[in-house]
This record gives sequence, structure tokens and C-alpha cells, in this order.
Amino acid sequence: MTNRKNVLVVDDDPVFKLIAKKLFERSGDFFDLTFAENGLEAIELLKTTIEQKAKPLPDIILLDIEMPIMNGWGFMEEFVKFPSEETRNISVYTVSSSIAQEDKNRTASYPQIKAYITKPLTVDIIRGIAGLS
Repeated sequence: MTNRKNVLVVDDDPVFKLIAKKLFERSGDFFDLTFAENGLEAIELLKTTIEQKAKPLPDIILLDIEMPIMNGWGFMEEFVKFPSEETRNISVYTVSSSIAQEDKNRTASYPQIKAYITKPLTVDIIRGIAGLS
């Protein structure tokens, strides 16, 4: 039996979130999903999880870049402030419809970001990032 992965999907697009939910379900019963509408909501969720230690931190974060309130880059600026012992096992993946080279370059400036994924998300991509392929 494969260990379940906790996944935090940070995206404001309801269609993307619905598709992501369906794709994770099709990828196998290995995932517990949590959704955040924007970077600020995700940062608050992580802060609460770290402070209360009531539930495990995400193993994987799928992070959209373009969102209202706090975009993906604002999220990363806050994420790197967390103690590394709390976040070192979290794999962040930017997931964006942007094909802009500057976004890909900026992704590379964060060692916490494992890869830049261009939408659409697929079952193969999910299985790959979860180590199931």
C-alpha cells in the first residue's frame, strides 16, 4: 500500500479545481486534497497547521501563479520564511497557463519549487509528481 499524500491546491479557478479533483481521483486513492483560493489563504492554512500540529503538512503544493489577493510569487516570498525543518519535505510545483519565460526563470530561483507545470494538468503529471509512475 502506497502512503497517502496530502496535497494543497492553491488556485482561484473553480474549473481548474474541479478538474484537479477529478484527475487526482483518477490517479488512485492516494491523495487527500485541500484547496485554497489564493496565496494568502494557503499561507494562513500552513501557519495554522504548523502552530497547532493537528494535522500533517502537505507533501505536495500545486501553486497557481496568477491569483487575486496574493499571487504565487507572494506565496513563495512568505513560504520561504517558514522554518525549513517544517517545510523541507513539501514539494512545491507551480501550475500555470502562462508560458512566459520569465515565470519559468523565476520558478528556478526557488529551490523549494520542484518544477514548472504548464496547464492542463494530467493524470500522468499527477502520478509523476507523486512518485507513482
